[in-house]
Amino acid sequence: MDAMGDDRDHGEREKLSWSEVDKLRDKSRSSHTDRPRGRKAREQSERETREALGAADSLFSEDRGGAQGAALANAVRDAHGTPALEQACRDYVAALGVPTTTGLLSIFLDSGKPDLIVLALEVLYEQKRAGQLEISGGLKSQLRVLAQEPDDDVAGLSEDLLE
Repeated sequence: MDAMGDDRDHGEREKLSWSEVDKLRDKSRSSHTDRPRGRKAREQSERETREALGAADSLFSEDRGGAQGAALANAVRDAHGTPALEQACRDYVAALGVPTTTGLLSIFLDSGKPDLIVLALEVLYEQKRAGQLEISGGLKSQLRVLAQEPDDDVAGLSEDLLE
């Protein structure tokens, strides 16, 4: 065996030829040619991108229902800690259904009305079962208090969430 054969046997790899290097460069450059060509194609692509980003933003926004949903969610937040909270929660449910964000659900838990509390607890329980809910310290404290409620549904669902 010669010295070169020994080097290859010890884990050194072969060097690429210049033509192989050029082919790899050309291949990486060709992946960028998927962009639309022409003014109309670019405009169509930009419009589709804007629409897709708008749809994605709506998935991650906290308030459902557009302007009306935002107004109802703000009404619930503003009524938190006041006697108007029950009505604000009922208005929200009547217009949009039960909220899905932890922040609004947490406010519903403070409503003091077992039917509204059960609605919120059921959504939280489904989110927990689906692996979409991380119970924070504040929510955990609320659930501990609710687990002591005389209403069996409220207490039972709260205990289930704490498990």
